[in-house]
Amino acid sequence: MGDLLRGDFGESLWQPGRSTMDIVAQTLPKTLLLVGAGMFLAIALALPLGMFAALKPGSVLDRTLVTLSLAGLSMPQFFVGLMLIIIFAVQLQWLPVGGYGGLEHLILPAIALALPALGRLTMVVRSAMIDELNSQYVKAARAKGMARKSVVAKHALRNAGIQVLTMSGWEITRALAGFTVVVEKVFAWPGFGLFALEAITRRDLFLLSTIVLVASVLVVVVNVIVDILYKWIDPRITLS
Repeated sequence: MGDLLRGDFGESLWQPGRSTMDIVAQTLPKTLLLVGAGMFLAIALALPLGMFAALKPGSVLDRTLVTLSLAGLSMPQFFVGLMLIIIFAVQLQWLPVGGYGGLEHLILPAIALALPALGRLTMVVRSAMIDELNSQYVKAARAKGMARKSVVAKHALRNAGIQVLTMSGWEITRALAGFTVVVEKVFAWPGFGLFALEAITRRDLFLLSTIVLVASVLVVVVNVIVDILYKWIDPRITLS
């Protein structure tokens, strides 16, 4: 416990003579880069897609987006990753098969990580926006002559932001808590998820404990940031 308080988490059994924190410090930025790119892609696409689906519920566009969202979140990430490799890396040869390097190495794993989150977030945005657009304050604003774009952008989307933010925070913590392991393994991405898998395989308890501890801290930090952002979206919320 004394070593733990001093930040000394021991040496790796898999890589003797090397501190476990050194391994985590080397691999964590790569995982954060992958999670950041994947979640940014998912959120950036889910907001407009979910909003367009909510504006015309039951339309061809709405049914198409719902079907694609369900398909995206139903497919296992390893299957998505392998299909992306077969199509874009092997057949078309547009992107590398895997590994860590420039932007071209990040594209496929980020897409594989983003697709399930994109499906879930699109459905949440759609559901939240439909509820807000059917609320009384939106009907009152429209009755007063306020433009529909202004009502959607300034009022409905902002009020739906709490649910979207909650789901986004859950997706980020879910990825950091271990769901990047599959993507990192398929694309040989040297993040700390891949090293956690190696630590399990090689029975490196010290390295695995350090990775779990760091992941737990990251989950807590993300949840705190989400709670703070609640206040920014809805000033009526008080932080305690």
